Amino acid sequence: MRQVWITKKGGPEVLEVRESADLSPQEGEVRVNVKACGINFADILARKGLYPDAPKLPAVVGYEISGEIDDVGHGVDSQLIGQAVVATTRFGGYSDQVVIKAHQYFPKPNSLGFEEAVAIPVNYLTAYQLIVAMGNLQPEEAVLIHNAGGGVGLAALDIAVHIGAKTY
Repeated sequence: MRQVWITKKGGPEVLEVRESADLSPQEGEVRVNVKACGINFADILARKGLYPDAPKLPAVVGYEISGEIDDVGHGVDSQLIGQAVVATTRFGGYSDQVVIKAHQYFPKPNSLGFEEAVAIPVNYLTAYQLIVAMGNLQPEEAVLIHNAGGGVGLAALDIAVHIGAKTY
């Protein structure tokens, strides 16, 4: 399989495509044939050496992917093979394949392509954590959303409107 590695701190020129052995899912895991991976702010900061949670370089980053399950480990229903999914990966998403826990994915909506679906997990989970889980936003309350032009801001706006809050 191919992976995109950050070889050292720097600009896009430090990225390198490398071949790696295919992955095998273990018990309770699924392997996803990646069709699209997200490129997030954290990934860019990791490449620049500015993200404190990033793995030590050289590394493969990537927090979200979309694709199709193509293999399952022991204890996982083989009928999942072929299912289109989106998933969070923490790291390793810049790959042709990822292995994740079987509970770590969501079915990909049929109305979205792989490229569209991959933009959902990090942005929407972050926005939800901020305004619902931590902020406890309720219907009829007001919320000021800064930077509604970015992924998390657009997701926060969408969630707030869905809740029935007044947005600024």
